[in-house]
Amino acid sequence: MSDKRINTAVLLAAGMGNRLRPFTDNKPKCMVEIAGKPLLAHTMNALEKSGFNKLVVVTGYKSEILKNYIEDYPNSLEIKFVHNESYSSTNNIYSLWLAANELNCGFTLIESDLIMESDILEKFTNPNRIALDIYNPALHSGTTASVCNDGYLKNLYLKNSINPEKEELFKTVNIYSLCFQSGKKLLHEIDQIIKRGDVNSFYELAIIELMKRNEITLKMVNFNTVWWDEIDTPDDLERVDRYYSKYFSYYQ
Repeated sequence: MSDKRINTAVLLAAGMGNRLRPFTDNKPKCMVEIAGKPLLAHTMNALEKSGFNKLVVVTGYKSEILKNYIEDYPNSLEIKFVHNESYSSTNNIYSLWLAANELNCGFTLIESDLIMESDILEKFTNPNRIALDIYNPALHSGTTASVCNDGYLKNLYLKNSINPEKEELFKTVNIYSLCFQSGKKLLHEIDQIIKRGDVNSFYELAIIELMKRNEITLKMVNFNTVWWDEIDTPDDLERVDRYYSKYFSYYQ
């Protein structure tokens, strides 16, 4: 069962996008436009093109805008909505925890502020993958990773964590695929963390705990030669819109 193709994606879209204001004053972060259409549309198109047929969307801030857009958007995906009412006081670990009842299968996890060359998502129909790029401290922040010589994940380091072995670092792109067994272990670990009252952690904390016990194995999908970006600020939005409009207009 661990080799079964992944066809379900989970999109975490509950956050308020405060750093992206004023563009998120009246709409969710994934509804900001890139090359004339919402970031969400680019993601949905890429998922369809890559062979996914089900999408679980965790909503929160301005959820009705997001839900109405998805329901009206022409696509072949089976859509399920999960609402995080506590979006202003919780982190992504809580959003993923809320989605657990819709995930009785392997799944690909993707965050809603990402954009990338759409073809790369097909690699995440394979189970137990993690998207990584070469870490550039001038460009990247947040969670980093180290990788074994065979391409499998060795360690994850949350923001401001110390890399004691001074290993070569990679930047997490915040895309993961998990087979049914691995996904079940991750959701169970998240449940234990939530039961401790820790609703403000990142879901990577659960992956780290599983790795310490050798209960999860993830293989690197190398994003070093793939165009991708993360939209957190107005400067990010301007950069991405300019680049996408110039080089990827054929996707529209």
